[in-house]
Amino acid sequence: MALSPRLPEIRREPLDIAIASGIVLIGIPVLLAGLVAAGFYMYFIKLSPPVSIPEPQLVSEASSSHIYAADGSLIATLRGAHYRVPISIRQMPQHVKDAAVAAEDARFYQHSGVDARAVLRALRADFIAGAAVQGGSTITQQYVKNAYVGKERTWMRKIKEAQIASQLERTNSKQKILERYLNTVYFGRGAYGIEAAAKVYFDKGAKDLTVSEAAQLVGLIPAPVRFSPNTQPSRAEDRRLDVISRMEQQGFLSGGEAQQARAERPAFKEAKPSEEVFKYPWFVDAVKRYLFHKYGATTVYNGGLEIHTSLDPRLQDLAEKAVKQALPAPTDPYASLVSLESGTGYVKAMVGGRNFEEEKYNIAIQGRRQPGSSFKPFVLVSALESGMLPGNTFSGPSTICITGWRPKCQVNNFDRAGFGRITLEQATINSVNTVFAQVVMRVGPKEVVATAKRMGVPGPRWLPRISGCRPTKEITCGTRIDAVPALALGSEEVTPLEMASAFGTLSARGVYREPKVVTKVVNSDGEVLEEGPARGRRALEVEIADNANAIMQKVITSGTGTRANIGRPVAGKTGTAQDFQNAWFVGYTPEVSTAVWVGFKERNRPLTNIRGVGRVTGGSFPAIIWSNYMKAALDSVPPSEFAEPLPLQKLELPHRPGPGLAPFPLSTFETKPLDEPLYSPPPTFDADPPYPSPNANPQPPAPGGTGLLQQLLGGKQTPPPSPTPSPGREPEPSPP
Repeated sequence: MALSPRLPEIRREPLDIAIASGIVLIGIPVLLAGLVAAGFYMYFIKLSPPVSIPEPQLVSEASSSHIYAADGSLIATLRGAHYRVPISIRQMPQHVKDAAVAAEDARFYQHSGVDARAVLRALRADFIAGAAVQGGSTITQQYVKNAYVGKERTWMRKIKEAQIASQLERTNSKQKILERYLNTVYFGRGAYGIEAAAKVYFDKGAKDLTVSEAAQLVGLIPAPVRFSPNTQPSRAEDRRLDVISRMEQQGFLSGGEAQQARAERPAFKEAKPSEEVFKYPWFVDAVKRYLFHKYGATTVYNGGLEIHTSLDPRLQDLAEKAVKQALPAPTDPYASLVSLESGTGYVKAMVGGRNFEEEKYNIAIQGRRQPGSSFKPFVLVSALESGMLPGNTFSGPSTICITGWRPKCQVNNFDRAGFGRITLEQATINSVNTVFAQVVMRVGPKEVVATAKRMGVPGPRWLPRISGCRPTKEITCGTRIDAVPALALGSEEVTPLEMASAFGTLSARGVYREPKVVTKVVNSDGEVLEEGPARGRRALEVEIADNANAIMQKVITSGTGTRANIGRPVAGKTGTAQDFQNAWFVGYTPEVSTAVWVGFKERNRPLTNIRGVGRVTGGSFPAIIWSNYMKAALDSVPPSEFAEPLPLQKLELPHRPGPGLAPFPLSTFETKPLDEPLYSPPPTFDADPPYPSPNANPQPPAPGGTGLLQQLLGGKQTPPPSPTPSPGREPEPSPP
């Protein structure tokens, strides 16, 4: 019987068991992973059809906006939460590009968007470590993740990322992809892109980065918080050295260059705020509010806008100087000045207080205060439009009681001065309250409100809202002018910008242009979003504006605004609110309109005993600030005359019911002079001296007043001559 051959005995040594186990536990999964990776690469990448590239996400395209003065100088950078300043690849030093490739994607110039070797290497490293310790994404994939697909951890996101990366590689050069990557990758401190990172960390442009600084910034890319030089300085230093070593290993640096770079430790700058205002913060504040209203904050901060403004740095410096020269002490009242070009509405200078950086409050566009008699020109224009003539006469008693006047029937002149019979023109020149109270009752407060609105009050809708106001369909929370009789004397609150703009309508012979702080806005694609001034609109007939201008010129030559006489044709109006709490002078030439307000910022307080002036009026500090500014601002501009007005009685204008009345009848309301002194002064909304009055007791000027006046008006300059005063005319106290 034949025996079957005997099988060899299987040896079961421990080493053999370990090898077999390794093959089963490690080799097979690695093989499968490789097959999966290869299949993924071939099916989804190499053999996949072209895919459409979506629109970039906002963060990747976010770009800082810049604000320029009229002379082209940069006055502010608006960074927002995502600070980005895109630059071309040609503006990036070679060592910046080399550092990015060495640290983030050594095979960047060899692969086609997805690097199969890197994927397998990452899988092996992750498997050995038992956790995700190495990424396999290329620079192209990182850019796709940041710009298009986001950071969601799903297989579908990775597949889409790989497909778009391959498509980008088919349609873009390596240099273009590297440029986009270095312009969008996040470096910490809100900085997106190498240019923003260079400015934030080293206060320089990317073109000026050293090898060491470039290595430091590139080292932040994987984890800006973990490698932050502020909170993790040792980790940040290790990353810098690691990037330099990789650059050396891959041939981007020689041994000597690498050694030198290691020895040069970067000096970091402190973190900067989200926006930088280099100069003129009040004006920049107005520009931002205008842009926010029109384009929205997201576009302004992230849209890479190039914003050209109307600001004239020379005029702005003169405005700040005029304010500081008149009111230099921290305990002095505040002052605001707004100056604009009448023919265009472009704002040329703006002073909104004392220190915007500390107070964050802009009186020029936020500070709504009672304008006093500087509101009377709106009543004057309404009267002329209704058919009144400058020569119509009125009774001008020191105190008058008018039926329908609220809260009491009494209206007083400054210092109870009486004027007897006086023309509308004279009442404007001398700011006679009792006459203007009669005029507003005849014309109607609603007509005055309509006139103010046509001329520019309330102002544009981008002006800040009234604090604490909640807008509704009926309430806009902007400047409100209620149709009450007291508005003739300045009871309603306005801003300096609105007053400068409205008087600019008179300067432009009745054409209103909305005030603008921006002349041109260009977006990041080079598209011009807006350019030029606001469209002009005829608010007043030329003849009405010319006649009002002729009267307002006499306010300067012989009325309450003589301190605003600058030796050339000017027109304007003083204004002093109730109890001397706000003082104004608003004046203009045929080219420029400027408003000046003086008062206390935090609340209405009487302007008494200010630098030797017992009672501050519109004809004192405001007129002095105005004249100092305007004289210097127009120093190189030849004087020009206002147009000669045509006599109104010969005209038939659309706003007038007839040829006018002379003398003007006052039969529509009841008036009664009050000769006896009242127990206490009733509310009054004007206090503009001097008034010719036979009943007033003359007072000497404050000691030393002439000296300071000459100093503020230019040293040895002789003040303009005043008209011969009537008996008892009270000189206005001069600043000592």
